[in-house]
Amino acid sequence: MNKLHLSCALLGALALPAMPTLAADKASTVRDGWNYDMPAPELATLCEGTLAKARKAFAAIEDDTRPATVEHVFGAYDQMAFDLQAVRHVWYMKSVHPDADFRDAAEKCSQDYSDFDDSLNLSRKFYDRVAAIDLEPLGASERFMVENELREFRQSGVDRDQATRDQVRALKREITELGNTFDRTIREDTRYVETTVERLAGLPQDWIDDHPADENGVVKISTDYPDYFPVMKYADDDSLRRELYITSNNIGSPANSATLKSLLDKRYQLATLLGYENFAALEMDGLMIGDPDNAQAFLAEVGAAAKAPAQHDLDILLKRLRTIDPDAERVQPWQGSYLANLVRQEDYALDAQEVREYFSFDKVQQGIFQLTEDLFDVSIVPWETQTWHESVTAWEVQRNGKPVGRFYLDMHPRENKYKHAAHWTLRTGVKGVQVPLSGLATNFPEGLMEHNQVETYLHEFGHLIHNMFSGTQPYMNISGMRMERDFVEAPSQMLEEWVWDYDSLSRFASNEDGDIITTVLVEKMNRARHFGTAMGTAQQIFYANISLNFYNSDPADIELLPTLKRLQAKYSPYPYVEGTYFYNHFGHLNGYSSNYYIYQWSLAIATDLFTRFEKDGLRNTSTSVAYRDQVLGAAGSKSANDFVADFLGRPFSTKAYIDFLNSLGEEG
Repeated sequence: MNKLHLSCALLGALALPAMPTLAADKASTVRDGWNYDMPAPELATLCEGTLAKARKAFAAIEDDTRPATVEHVFGAYDQMAFDLQAVRHVWYMKSVHPDADFRDAAEKCSQDYSDFDDSLNLSRKFYDRVAAIDLEPLGASERFMVENELREFRQSGVDRDQATRDQVRALKREITELGNTFDRTIREDTRYVETTVERLAGLPQDWIDDHPADENGVVKISTDYPDYFPVMKYADDDSLRRELYITSNNIGSPANSATLKSLLDKRYQLATLLGYENFAALEMDGLMIGDPDNAQAFLAEVGAAAKAPAQHDLDILLKRLRTIDPDAERVQPWQGSYLANLVRQEDYALDAQEVREYFSFDKVQQGIFQLTEDLFDVSIVPWETQTWHESVTAWEVQRNGKPVGRFYLDMHPRENKYKHAAHWTLRTGVKGVQVPLSGLATNFPEGLMEHNQVETYLHEFGHLIHNMFSGTQPYMNISGMRMERDFVEAPSQMLEEWVWDYDSLSRFASNEDGDIITTVLVEKMNRARHFGTAMGTAQQIFYANISLNFYNSDPADIELLPTLKRLQAKYSPYPYVEGTYFYNHFGHLNGYSSNYYIYQWSLAIATDLFTRFEKDGLRNTSTSVAYRDQVLGAAGSKSANDFVADFLGRPFSTKAYIDFLNSLGEEG
């Protein structure tokens, strides 16, 4: 069956100003959460008891002698899955909970949960029950559900002998443990660079004020995003940027090198045991892309379209670098963001520090909430419930006064918390039974944000609202975000367009004096927007090729560092920096494995979807509601190809995205 623990793949107490629609009398006080204060041993006991109950329930499903109908088979399965939700939060908690013992207990529970989940996929008795369902009288969505489950069962090896099924289960257990180790090493490995106030020249004053020197005159800069990105973008001291870049690209090293090699090896063993040529072939079976050859061809098509405009932008950066260092031969990776910012200031008259004055975190959050309300005809109200940290806020989405879904926001960095930005599905919505529940984890500053951080917020919130609007189907296996995984980034990537729209920005972007962002500044932002886009695309093609090439062959033939260097030389606009090991903190090598191509593939889908909004208007509510219902609300009831075609009135095509990349070359 589909994974029961699907997740998507980046403060002190903060009182958020109330939005106009968030009046206190509209706050939800419904009891619908989790006990985040339970001690670690209690979580372990809860997990053990919940899984024991689920095993008993599943045994009854396997031994059911009633006629094999959708109601008898999938209805019973859903009831078991509903009960399992008592510990569904553990994937989120092992990444965000402040108590180390609790995180460890959550991680152990996630491993046991995954082991049970794998056993479902390997149950021949349950497979036989699903296979016995008569497809003839079923509706389209129920037929799609049954046929998809049969494919996933066969993909998991359920049709193999017992010894093989046992081996598959053991390998999956090892893979889960290795993946958890890989992720935990990254999460817990915050590193620092020590410097002086004098070397902070160029950085925004509020950032400098937040990083005072200690009694010895030392300023500590962490590798966490709120420290890292401003230094890369604004610090005039090239050696400081270089030092922080190298420090950041050693996160997870050296330990994760061995962990990653083991992870690649175990996944390859699993794939070949199941009859696949490699793990990438296994992972892409059933997705929109189809197989690794199609993925490689798609990446080549995108890379070819981005090549000339990327080189054009890189030449501009090198020319600017030579005004600083006449002997420079190449732009180094720690210089790209800094030089691009200078070019935007000088060639496009865009001052990024001026832009950030209009994006304080609390106003950004208000604006994203308001945009969601305006586009999708919903209200977002506070949800008064327990959380795991004082900085975490909780909210309910309502339509016509009735709950559509609920969510948590854990938005600021703290020690041992997840380092990037991600959405977790904590509960899948099921029509007439339960509303969805989501959690976000990001690492945004409490005060002023970069515009690209605003874009990231809206991207991750796009995953969240996708989950909110996808609880529309009567069975869990076709409700929620259960469509092909290489679609799931598309809605979030499309939604990023709204943070470049003046009409949308003018509703929340204002500076400390209350002045609304000007049309002139937004026009400058848009003129400068795509400078460097092709280089960023080339870098994404590099990352996607790491992901694909680490998993599309026998790991015995792969040496991590030489492979990284070869791929970087071929695809990246930047050279490899000696003494760095990017793959050791590239968390997607666990979560997305071979399938990092998904970001570019989804971007192609998003670009195609956006053509309708471009035609109808970004704030055309009839279009956005149709998108809500036809795309987000389709959930997993049909192929993503079908619901994209429903919205566009034609099949999906990569043409719009390739045309866009080619247009960058024409602009150059």
